[in-house]
Amino acid sequence: DNIIFRSPAGSRLAAQDSSLLARSELGETVVIEGGCRGAVGDWEGDWRPPRPGPYEFFALEDGASAEGRSPTFRIIVDPTLRIRGAALPARAVVQLTTLSRCAGPIERWPETLGPHGALGYNMVHFTPIQPPGDSGSCYSLDDQNDIDPTLLAEPGANTEERLAKVRAAVTKLEEDSGMLSAMDIVLNHTAGTAPWLLEHPECAYNVTNSPHLQAAAELDEKLAWFSDELRQGRHGGPHINNDGDVNRVIGGIKDLVLQELRLWEYFELDQGACNSAFGSSSQSFEREDYEAFKAGVLPSLGAKRKGAFVSGDVSKRYCRNDGQLRDWCRRVQDDLWGEWGQMEQDILGSLRGGITYERLEARKGPVGEGGNALTPRYFRRLKLSADAQKRTGKDSEMVAHNGWVMGWPATEDFAAPSWRSVYLRRHLCAWGDCVKLRFGDRPEDAPFLWDHMTRYAVSMARIFHAIRLDNAHSTPLHVSRHVLAQVRKANPHCWVFAELFTGDFQTDLLYQGALGINALIREAMQCGSVDEIAGHLRGTLWGAHPVGEVSHTPTLCRQPVAPRPRQQKQQTMTRSASCALIGATSMPLRPRPCPALLFDCTHDNQTPNEKRHPRDALPNAALVAASCASIGSVRGYDELLPFNPSVVSERRLYSQLPSPQQSTFAWPPLTADAVKPAAAAPEESRTFELVWPHGASSSVAAHGGWDGWKSGVPFIKQGDGRWVGSITVPAHITLPVQYKFVVDGNWTCDGSQPTASDEHGNVNNIVGGRPQVVAAAPGSNVEAVDPLPSASRGLAGIAAVKQVLNALHERLARDAFLEVDVQQLAGDIVSVQRRSADTGRRTFFVTRSVYGRNICEDLPWDVGTLELTGTIAAVHLAATLYVPDQNYNCGDKNLTGLNSHLKVYGSLGDVAYLWRQNNRTMLKLKHFPPGSVLVFSLNPNGMAQSIADLDGLLTPDAIESPLRDLTLSELNYLLFSCESEESDRSAGKRAAYDIPGFGPLVYCGLMGVCAALDAERVSRAELAGSPVVENIRAGDWLLDYLIDRLEPMPGLAGVRSWLDRVRAVLSRLPRDLVPFHFDVAISELCSQAASALTRQLGVASSTSSLVRDLAIATAQFWGATPSAPLHWDNAKRDGWQKWPSLCAGLPHFASGFMRNWGRDTFISLRGCLLATQRFDEARSTILVYASVVRHGLCPNLLDAANNPRYNARDATWFLLQAIQDYVEMAPEGTDFLAAPVSLKWPVKDWDAGLAHLEPKTVADLIHLICSAHAKGIQFREWNAGNKIDEHMTDNGFNISVRLDEDTGLIYGGNEANCGTWMDKMGSSDKAGNRGVPATPRDGAAVEIIGLLKSTLRWVSGLDAKVFPHTTMKTSSGKDLTYGEWNKRLGENFERLFWIGDDDKAPTNLRGFYRDTVGATRSWQDFQLRPNFPIAMAVAPELFTRAYAQRALRMVADRLVGPLGMCTLDPSDKEYRGDYHNDDDSEDKAVAHGWNYHQGPEWVWPLGFYLKACNVFFPQLPAGVSPKKSVASGSPASERGDDPRFYRQTLMGALLAHRRELALGKWRALPELTNSKGTVCHHSCPSQAWSIATLLDAMRDFDLTDEA
Repeated sequence: DNIIFRSPAGSRLAAQDSSLLARSELGETVVIEGGCRGAVGDWEGDWRPPRPGPYEFFALEDGASAEGRSPTFRIIVDPTLRIRGAALPARAVVQLTTLSRCAGPIERWPETLGPHGALGYNMVHFTPIQPPGDSGSCYSLDDQNDIDPTLLAEPGANTEERLAKVRAAVTKLEEDSGMLSAMDIVLNHTAGTAPWLLEHPECAYNVTNSPHLQAAAELDEKLAWFSDELRQGRHGGPHINNDGDVNRVIGGIKDLVLQELRLWEYFELDQGACNSAFGSSSQSFEREDYEAFKAGVLPSLGAKRKGAFVSGDVSKRYCRNDGQLRDWCRRVQDDLWGEWGQMEQDILGSLRGGITYERLEARKGPVGEGGNALTPRYFRRLKLSADAQKRTGKDSEMVAHNGWVMGWPATEDFAAPSWRSVYLRRHLCAWGDCVKLRFGDRPEDAPFLWDHMTRYAVSMARIFHAIRLDNAHSTPLHVSRHVLAQVRKANPHCWVFAELFTGDFQTDLLYQGALGINALIREAMQCGSVDEIAGHLRGTLWGAHPVGEVSHTPTLCRQPVAPRPRQQKQQTMTRSASCALIGATSMPLRPRPCPALLFDCTHDNQTPNEKRHPRDALPNAALVAASCASIGSVRGYDELLPFNPSVVSERRLYSQLPSPQQSTFAWPPLTADAVKPAAAAPEESRTFELVWPHGASSSVAAHGGWDGWKSGVPFIKQGDGRWVGSITVPAHITLPVQYKFVVDGNWTCDGSQPTASDEHGNVNNIVGGRPQVVAAAPGSNVEAVDPLPSASRGLAGIAAVKQVLNALHERLARDAFLEVDVQQLAGDIVSVQRRSADTGRRTFFVTRSVYGRNICEDLPWDVGTLELTGTIAAVHLAATLYVPDQNYNCGDKNLTGLNSHLKVYGSLGDVAYLWRQNNRTMLKLKHFPPGSVLVFSLNPNGMAQSIADLDGLLTPDAIESPLRDLTLSELNYLLFSCESEESDRSAGKRAAYDIPGFGPLVYCGLMGVCAALDAERVSRAELAGSPVVENIRAGDWLLDYLIDRLEPMPGLAGVRSWLDRVRAVLSRLPRDLVPFHFDVAISELCSQAASALTRQLGVASSTSSLVRDLAIATAQFWGATPSAPLHWDNAKRDGWQKWPSLCAGLPHFASGFMRNWGRDTFISLRGCLLATQRFDEARSTILVYASVVRHGLCPNLLDAANNPRYNARDATWFLLQAIQDYVEMAPEGTDFLAAPVSLKWPVKDWDAGLAHLEPKTVADLIHLICSAHAKGIQFREWNAGNKIDEHMTDNGFNISVRLDEDTGLIYGGNEANCGTWMDKMGSSDKAGNRGVPATPRDGAAVEIIGLLKSTLRWVSGLDAKVFPHTTMKTSSGKDLTYGEWNKRLGENFERLFWIGDDDKAPTNLRGFYRDTVGATRSWQDFQLRPNFPIAMAVAPELFTRAYAQRALRMVADRLVGPLGMCTLDPSDKEYRGDYHNDDDSEDKAVAHGWNYHQGPEWVWPLGFYLKACNVFFPQLPAGVSPKKSVASGSPASERGDDPRFYRQTLMGALLAHRRELALGKWRALPELTNSKGTVCHHSCPSQAWSIATLLDAMRDFDLTDEA
């Protein structure tokens, strides 16, 4: 497959200053070709793996060294296994481990092992075939690059001939028996007798290359001497039978070993050596670090008596001077004496524990020689070859044995110097026949060893199809990686599996990724209970996916599919992880655990006979076959060998298996006419007459299944002595129905009438005919068990049924039965269901395990019932294994198993009851002793038709048709609608859908559930346990909700009809499949509705996912609500649905009078409506607000044009900017200026001096507003007082604006009100801020001046035909032309606002623009806030480029946060970065959220900041990193001449916004965050202007790029 890599605009890849590289395990590195279209387009590249293996991916900055690369991620590309040229899916592997020496001569392997191919094994794993060392263990090898001649009938003259014989046997096994072969490789140790080791002792850990082991080697030799002393009868003799004997021996060790060795001398520091090393070292001092200094003694600790020392480089690095060195040396010596004291106790404790276990618990007998010595040998002395003696100058060498250490980290070398001193403390569980190999860090450290082991592994890979890496966890990671890279170079499709016991999941992941392991060995016998194995079977570690698993493909990646045959995959389809087909061109590549190779029992662990009960061999094997993993077994398991043959000492041969026939288990074709559906339930209830003919003393009644056995039906006595009653069986109850008579209070059954047994074995009467069984294919017998092949019936143990299990496992894997459900029917009874997502077919494995020796043959009383949805197509196996107690005698020549009896049942009825209930097949076990299995398959009734019907609804035409021609308001309702909007729209009848364990969905429309599912897709490896999925599985409530809410919207009738048809299809599906198909349908509908939105909004062709997500988010805000139409009078006339409006934010501003704000609307209008081509909506919005202009001001709070409030000085100028933007962007252009306007409150009513300017057009309105500001505005708000603002003081209701005729600036406000967007009014009496604005910003606010300049510039340049006005009157009565006003502003702005280096401002900062001029609180003029970038974006002509760039760099350094911009410089004394509206403290600065605009990070100013950067930084300064791009201003570089590169760096500021839009449950951006981007819980999570200004900035970037 091709792998597609996407990186968002703003990332290093998109900025084109970095490349994405792929590096193979061989070190080959390639650049992944890719690129991005446009300034805001995402980067995309694709890559096809050249061959299997692990690959590392990382981004590297161009020209940087490897140290500067990004974090690495890995992808493992699996090989393809092939048998006779046909692909074998890895999960279909059925492996058989065979002890090579027990399988007979290698030349005869095809004959001796061939019959196992007929048993369904398709891979044989052989233990090592190299010559063993003196112990005879096949895992302790003498020569890795030869073949053990004793395994060959004719050994051949040389290694090449022996390898050729192995190759021929492996090839013939595949050709004749269809079996691949696998071989062990052992890299971490070799036999102590290996001839090459005598020549190359440097390849082992020895006391020469690892001198710190010297003390441990001396201790080991002395312990061997003491052991021999005991053996010879000295010091109390060899017998250790009790604790007294143990104490005697430990006392002897203490006195005769430890005391005589004087090991403490190895812990004595050589002060002189330390001083000398310190004085001679040229190392520079780095830091003072005693612990690092002390660790420097480790390499010498244990190497030389009285010779411990710290090297000069270490001491110079961490010690300041000679005096400190002396002090620290004394301190280290004290620590070393303490270390020895503890170590001596550890040594004695370790020895005591080992001796106690071996002599008292394991009863190993008296101390003897070899393996019966007192303690295991940790070292051995090698007699070196003549060449080695000449080279090393010694005739022998002490080398260390290998082993394992309890709890040791796999990534650390336990033989290296460390405070744990494994060999000296005697903490090693030693393998006395294996020498630990010392590879070093690179091949140059041990050239012979690296070459020898690599040639060994490669030679095996060239012959065998798979490699098993033995002891992967104790082989150095870098060694395994090197060797496996060469293995795959020689055999690219070599399948690598390993045993890996690191004890840590993250370390497992490290090994898997670095080594490219294709499967990890797991073992069912290691499960301690049925509960544990059931949990693993349903888990991802064993490869399972839940039945009906919901896809991880995100909602907006879904797309319609063309009509198709179900089995045909098309370009518009992809498979989910469970192989279910969904509409998408690609699927997310998600992390997954390393696949499992699951053994029923491995060759080096205990068998069922040893650990559980021999009868468990059958259910244990069936559970393994039921898994989704590759599976394996060990030779002898099927024959019930009571133990695993020893890899050290076993020399007997396996018994020859007779040649069985190939299994022919039933697998009926899945066709429409091959399945006979169950009889449909009757549409009406049925009435029956029941008769008790035997008489009674007082009463007769009947209880039965017609009402769940709840109440009795009384009978009436007849004249002839009979008792007669009438029952009614409801329509939904399937016949027959069981019941019992209650005669004179006694429950009984009438044997003369029809009877049947229930699931508990109770005999009941039945009414309504004979029990029905779901029919199978015509002519078949559902109860008949598939016959075993006749030639297989004589096989020993469970081999005959293993043939069926193996064949079935491979078939299920090939047919992608990857969905699993596990049901525990009783404590020891498990049902495992495997299902194919493609066909709907299911296979059930029911087992009864035997985990103990005490067996109860009866069924548990509480055994559960299986509910089956479908038709039983075949019963593959029903059997019980019986193994009597016996005295086992294996024999001398061949390995044979336990005597046993395998009972194979001929009918399903022999083991279970089967009946119909509520249109389902019910199965209850009736005879199922421990050691039983039942395996059968179901065909899905009507499933194919249901899927075809759903596919028909998901075609492009079917799903797009109901979405065509929907208005923006209707799409808003379909997709979004938060709870307060929904309540408003339904008159309080409907709230958000509330999911138990999850909470209410944030949207009542499709995006609510889809966003919730998408969040779960990201956070969960599997969605089956998600509360959302569980709710969908449990019932149709959510789907009903989504459908029913559409009824009030006539325009959505087509969508409602489509959903009705989806509901009808889902109602026919089993409940466990509903979540998947619900997700397919609803996510597809949501995706297509979003696509319809992007087409309407003009961004369908955008290459940027950010632009797409921002555009879709704008639709959240344009909608209609009864309580807040855009215009109340018009809504009364036309209906509220016809007058949608742009709300400020969700959910706080969703309905009522708080929905529409003038300032918010016109800041948002350009991005939400104009950039998205919603010109009609923008036009109606502008005209409604224009109609309620009063006092020359646009209302701040619209209130549906009923009772607006005019307390904002800036809203008017944002309105005029919006009019300018509309004229620029809408097709109507300047014609809009002639659009009629009629004021709701005539001018004469509020300013008689301007009455002659009563507007008739938009142009007139603009002139009226400008004239009012030129003349001056002064009024007191309507209804001033608590009615409109309960917090404001009296002076705050006085509104004023004045023009400074000399400078052109307009001033306004007072210290008691807040007329700009920073409008927080204090409300805390306790803290004393009630009625006090936190940020009055009176005077001339910088953004208002910028907006004013933008308007003046624009109207000054308009043709007189469209804007006939030229002159206004000022308050002094002078005429003022637009051109003159525009000029004055331009001439005076920077003089008044720029704070230069020579400015005498009361602030330490220089090089930015004042926030206000003339504020009452004069210091607030000089506060650094994010307002001047707004002026820069709309009126760049006011600013000198160099000044603007310097100011923007300061903003980048000090104000730009992760999502928003600090509203006040964090270094300002008034800065308070965290907003909590419920703060009831006495701190005035924060009480009741008074710091709303005193530091919290608002998102919407970021859009204007980006627009300003786009204007003043046309290219990247300095070619520096994105983080420094705005802040540094270094000289230009070669990269800096590309403007797109710079804009990509600006896009880097939006990476967090992308995550919020794509993954946040609101699919939006918040109003604000607290400091450093932390969540503010009192903020609107979805705010219109936050979305709008960023989308507008993206549009500017695109336009600049096109230019």
